[in-house]
Amino acid sequence: MAASLFFVALLFPLIAADDIILKPVKEGKQEVALVFIQGSQIKPDQYVPLVSKLQNVSEFSLWVGIPEYTADLLVPIDLSGGIKRVLGEMQLKNTTRVFFAGHSLGGALLQGYTYEHDQEAPGQILLGSYLQRKYRNVTYPIPTLTVSGELDGLCRVTRIMEAVYHQVIHGKSPNTSFPVVVVEGMNHFQVASGEPPFLVMDRDLKPEISEDVAHSTVATLMAAFIATRMGNLSRFDVISAAMQKTKTFVQPLIKGYEMEGFYNFKPPCYGKPAGPNCTFGCPWSQMSQPIMGGLKNAKLVVTDAFHPVYQINPVHLPHIYNNCTGGDIPSCKLNVTTVTQAVYQEVDKLDTGFVPTSAQELRVKMKSRQAVMEATGMGNVDFNKTDGGSLCKVINQASYDWGMNNIGSSTLTRFKKYGEPMIMGEDKGPYNAGPLWIWNPLEYISKNVSGNLEIEVRSIMMRTPTDYFIKASAGFHYCKLLSPARVMEWAYVDGLRAHFSLNNKTMV
Repeated sequence: MAASLFFVALLFPLIAADDIILKPVKEGKQEVALVFIQGSQIKPDQYVPLVSKLQNVSEFSLWVGIPEYTADLLVPIDLSGGIKRVLGEMQLKNTTRVFFAGHSLGGALLQGYTYEHDQEAPGQILLGSYLQRKYRNVTYPIPTLTVSGELDGLCRVTRIMEAVYHQVIHGKSPNTSFPVVVVEGMNHFQVASGEPPFLVMDRDLKPEISEDVAHSTVATLMAAFIATRMGNLSRFDVISAAMQKTKTFVQPLIKGYEMEGFYNFKPPCYGKPAGPNCTFGCPWSQMSQPIMGGLKNAKLVVTDAFHPVYQINPVHLPHIYNNCTGGDIPSCKLNVTTVTQAVYQEVDKLDTGFVPTSAQELRVKMKSRQAVMEATGMGNVDFNKTDGGSLCKVINQASYDWGMNNIGSSTLTRFKKYGEPMIMGEDKGPYNAGPLWIWNPLEYISKNVSGNLEIEVRSIMMRTPTDYFIKASAGFHYCKLLSPARVMEWAYVDGLRAHFSLNNKTMV
């Protein structure tokens, strides 16, 4: 039975595909072709308004072929067959250059096909998708334009920001080869038309521009990229202007992710010397230790280092390296080290853009407030008074405030109107057995308070007094911290889902 179904699945595309073939609308121009790969559950004819607009704004006689896959569900084994089919259906000259484009899953799978089978392609266009991380350390051969929406609920803007960081700001290739553009106000489905499929309806956010504006913007960028790759470099001015707006737009996100020490900007050094190719420590942890210390006048000079907190050979612990004698006075300067591990969702390793890319928690080992105050020369300090409250909560509130103060102004306005706020709850613990602290995650608890949705964030903490019976573990205060990057990503994407997604009735 299974073998029969497999045979039918292979045969069905050959006999039932409803491919779209659009002949050029302009005569007497150089002929170019575009093969466009559909997104999951989005029918080929739903892309006709966009590609028709592209044909009209292009300076070429542009053929367009959109293969349809079985049940509009694209799987890798079917991809090449559909491409070959529409290339055969288009009446192309031998000299015709063939470009490729893909939306959503179509773009995710297309880039692998071109890399393996068509490295001579003049260019490809990824819409609501992006070049995956696995190609970051190789020389990807096909020039690629990436275009995605600010309000894309499936291909999140934070993942596109990551593409801007690597391909545009720190890219080794010319910007004409791998440009990245965020279209402000556009969502995931606005590349297409008609009725969104179930998953898009469930996950996409509401747009703030019309479908016509979205199509015009995307078609203009696509036409400019095709023209640039065909030799008309002056047409890149259109993309360049859009890229400049994009860099300005993503700058707050880059700042927030740098504050986290985002592992997908640069990997953590993890014991290696600090250098340009790795990130030594977490800047937010360096800001957190002074909050934990609670001093008003003395200064903490904090150096953080990324390490797996579960590592025991060697074990990595926080330290205070010197002491003062006058107490909390301006002349006192304490040198302190902290230890951080950023933890990311396992699913993000698949690089789908579907789940948050920021750290779900920062595991931070700090010196206790008692230890810091005693190091200034204050004498014996009451541990229950200094460290008995929810100090991790205080730091997490500071993270939330930092994120809200640094997001873009239009994003902040939208989030205040439609977003689901984060509320800091009391710390849980102390979990003074190391594995309990390590493996109990930072909690995000959805709550309905008098009809208003909010997320309560609760830290897992471990704390020990300076006279703790295990001397090697004395004077610590460990926290599961909320990353400022997660706060910002929440405001840009996930915190909008309750009231600003396609599947609810909240008015824009």
